[in-house]
Amino acid sequence: MDASPIQTEPAEIVEVKGEEGVLPDVAPKGWACGRRLDRLGHAAGGLGPGVRAFDPGSVVVRHADCLLEEGKDYLLDHEWGTMGLAPGSTVTNEDRVEIDYRYSLLRLDSLVLTGGGQRVVRRGQSDLTVPEPPALGEGERREANILVPYFSDGGDVDVYPILETPAQAQTLTTPGRIPNTMAKIWAGRPVKIVCWGDSVTEGGDASSPGKKYVSVFAEMLREKFPECDFTVKPVCLGGSNSDQWLHPEKSERLRDDASLHWVGWQAVADEKPDLITLEFVNDAGLEPRTYEEHYADIVRRTRELGAELVLITPHFTRPSMMGFESLRDEEKRAYVLFLRKFSEGRRLALADASSRWGHLWKEGIPYMTLLRNGINHPEDRGHALFAEELIRCFG
Repeated sequence: MDASPIQTEPAEIVEVKGEEGVLPDVAPKGWACGRRLDRLGHAAGGLGPGVRAFDPGSVVVRHADCLLEEGKDYLLDHEWGTMGLAPGSTVTNEDRVEIDYRYSLLRLDSLVLTGGGQRVVRRGQSDLTVPEPPALGEGERREANILVPYFSDGGDVDVYPILETPAQAQTLTTPGRIPNTMAKIWAGRPVKIVCWGDSVTEGGDASSPGKKYVSVFAEMLREKFPECDFTVKPVCLGGSNSDQWLHPEKSERLRDDASLHWVGWQAVADEKPDLITLEFVNDAGLEPRTYEEHYADIVRRTRELGAELVLITPHFTRPSMMGFESLRDEEKRAYVLFLRKFSEGRRLALADASSRWGHLWKEGIPYMTLLRNGINHPEDRGHALFAEELIRCFG
């Protein structure tokens, strides 16, 4: 591939005029506190506003035809685009305001070798968080993908040569470690699987219920073992970690929010599963010194149910959460390294989704383009990676 610099079209800019709403009486912080700019939040699946996607200098706020002043009347998180009222503001949290702003989109172009032997840069489809590369024509080959960042002039791009195929990804997924479940499958007996987890197991930002990894995994099972009757049930709660399930009395949210109808681990036990899959990206936030004792407790509880366990290493999240400087960095989260070591030491089944995410850059895919909310929720392609590693445990 030619190593000369690549110039492509600039990133798209979207202008928003007169967005109406109210500002909460809170100081904005990150994506979770303050008013989210509507167009940014909706475009990213309703949660993430597309960090660094908007131009803070473009924000204009009006109330009753009067311009409001940042710092005096309202506060703005310049990274995340969330807003709130400033102390002593001239407006209240009931006054409707109008907001103007502009934001940019990502794009994933491709360097394509045409059937006639020419190399061309072909434009992909822009999106706030999950751009996709362009389709290929007959006889064409994609040599690289080109990430066009927010507000790019088309020259400051990041090129991802396609070095390997998905089939070349090396993971630590372990077939052969769920013998009791496999014996029931081969005997044609019904098998019940509980997929235990957090918001990703709930479906995260999959485009439809059928695209979340639990549904894709269930379909793969039925295709691979058509003679077996499978029940695959998610038991999950967004924003939770496994420690809260085992010890709900520790969590004020779970203890006091009656709408959650919280029963903790008992919700898993009541299903009487043959197999439990465990996905908790939020467990990366637990204290590493607690991992061994905590996961030993999970193994003990699982065995008391007469069930087997598949541990799932989590997907990649935004680089600052991963401790990354580059989208090509290797997995370094203490939680993931622990899961790999723990599963090997105890001969537990492991579905190593993390390694698949770590291989994406070699496939020409910047992994962040698989995060619908730009933070921690995969879109459909990301959900499929979980299912693909899980089904390998059934080899």
